[in-house]
Amino acid sequence: MKSIRKLMAVGTGSVALFAVAAFALAPMTVFAEGSHRWEIWRSSVLSVKTGTPTAATLSPACTAAIQAIKTAFADDRAEDAAEKANAALAGSDPAADVEEDKAERAAMKALWVAARNACAPQAVTRPAAAAPTAACLAAKQAVKDAWARKDYAALRSLWSTLKTACGFSSTGFFTFQHR
Repeated sequence: MKSIRKLMAVGTGSVALFAVAAFALAPMTVFAEGSHRWEIWRSSVLSVKTGTPTAATLSPACTAAIQAIKTAFADDRAEDAAEKANAALAGSDPAADVEEDKAERAAMKALWVAARNACAPQAVTRPAAAAPTAACLAAKQAVKDAWARKDYAALRSLWSTLKTACGFSSTGFFTFQHR
C-alpha cells in the first residue's frame, strides 16, 4: 500500500510541476513570436502560375441567360419588399405566399438550368471501351485458373502474357512477386 501512495503523491506532484512550468513558459513563447524573419517567405512567390489569367469570352446565349437571372433576382427582391409592405398594412394569406414562393423557386431553377446549358461546355461522352480480344480473355482465364490451383510459379509468366494480350502495363506497383 505504501508504494501506491508514493506513486500517487509523486504523480500528482509531477503533474502540478509541469502545469506550473507550462504557465510560466507560455508568455515567453508569445514574446518570441515576433522575432521570426517571415519577410523572406512573404516576398517569395509561392504560386506556380507565371502568366496572368485571361478573361474568358462568354457566348451571347450565356450572357443573355446570366442577365435573365440577374433581372429575375432583382424583380424577386422588389416583389418581396412590396409583399412585406402589404402584409404589414393588411392581412396576408400564408398559403398563397407559400404557393407563390414555390412557383418563383421553380422559375428560378429553370433559369439556372438554362444558364448552365448555355454557359457550360456540354459533357463529352467517352467512347465505349473496346471489347476484349479473344487472346485477352484466354490470358485472363489462364491467370484465374493458375490462381485457383495455387500455381504461383506460373503466375508471373501468365501475368506478363495477360499484360501483352490486353494492352496494359504495370510500372512495378502492381506486379506479382513470389515469396
